Amino acid sequence: FGSRGSLPGSAWRTGHTAQPRSLRSARLLAFLRVLNHSDAMSRYLSYSDPTAWLFPQGRVIKEQPKYRLPVFLVGPEAEFKTYLTKNYKGGSAICCGGRFAAGQLWPNSISTITMTLVPGMCYFKFVLPQVLDPPGLIMGSFLGVFQSILGVAIVISFALASFVNPGIVPRNETVPKELKGECLDVQGKPLHRFLRINGITVKQKFCQTCNIFRPPRSKHCQFCDNCVLRFDHHCTWLGNCVGLHNYRYFVCLIYSATMFLILCIFVTFCIFDQRTAAQYGDQADFLDWAFVCTEDPILVGLLVYCIFLVVAVLLLSVYHTVISLQNLTTNEHVKNYYKENPFDFGMRRNCAQIYCHPDLVLAEGEDRIEADYDAHPSYSEGLSFDEFDAR
Repeated sequence: FGSRGSLPGSAWRTGHTAQPRSLRSARLLAFLRVLNHSDAMSRYLSYSDPTAWLFPQGRVIKEQPKYRLPVFLVGPEAEFKTYLTKNYKGGSAICCGGRFAAGQLWPNSISTITMTLVPGMCYFKFVLPQVLDPPGLIMGSFLGVFQSILGVAIVISFALASFVNPGIVPRNETVPKELKGECLDVQGKPLHRFLRINGITVKQKFCQTCNIFRPPRSKHCQFCDNCVLRFDHHCTWLGNCVGLHNYRYFVCLIYSATMFLILCIFVTFCIFDQRTAAQYGDQADFLDWAFVCTEDPILVGLLVYCIFLVVAVLLLSVYHTVISLQNLTTNEHVKNYYKENPFDFGMRRNCAQIYCHPDLVLAEGEDRIEADYDAHPSYSEGLSFDEFDAR
């Protein structure tokens, strides 16, 4: 980023006037308009204001974001809705006023639906009724009712995780006019800058595709061609990004799928045990059990399929439980992004923010927006970089 004296941030540290008063006043009004945003998604955009570096002491937003119902019910906020319905430039299919965004329907989403829905229907039709008492009456037993509830939860959470707008950030047609002169590099591209969040400095990249400073924890997805709020990862099986608005549904999906598959494996073993006891009596050994299994290769195939899936979703469930307790996204954890996580407020508050109040940028406290083009020496501890993300 060059020497300290050549950076825009150095001007207000030394007390010199960096810009004409009229220009600074206009930028102040523009920034205050951004601070007036009290809704959840707009609060994230407040951290992306291109004029934020003009204020050496930072700007404090004491008002907490207003609670909003899920985006698939009430839709995105006005600024986001305008972009998604009139000016959208990304790679997703947008519908219902920005409530839903579909990524790669074919082959990703369609193949996943086929690979899960068809075996699930066969399980309820032909496998589960064999262990129920009375036989075939699914809704007459606890096991049947419980697995039915899990099945409904899987279908609903899969649909929401796959098709709810994950948090697409509006892009600008051009580089913001406030960014010029010393805010640009030798090629005329905006310089990256630094945010101080909760006393820790993090690097804020300028997205060359969307022409915005990425909001905290956001990333540009190369598959969907969108910057996504609180980007966790792009899920190939869902065909969509997992971000601010659909992360909860994704976690619900893998938790409910884990329990459902464990019960499927249990039921399958019970069927083989019943058949072994019927043919060989109580003295049957493992070889007898194995021979019974060979008589129904389709059921064995279903068992192997369930074991393969349960290993995958169980590992995912454990992994996302761990990173949720630390208030990390998959993207942040995989890249080891933070030496000290500015968003970690303890396990209880972390989980409350992620699953109950995702509208909050920080789990507690006020939003203090401090931006600079120079990482001050006092900020060096806990400095985080993301040099591997070229976009």
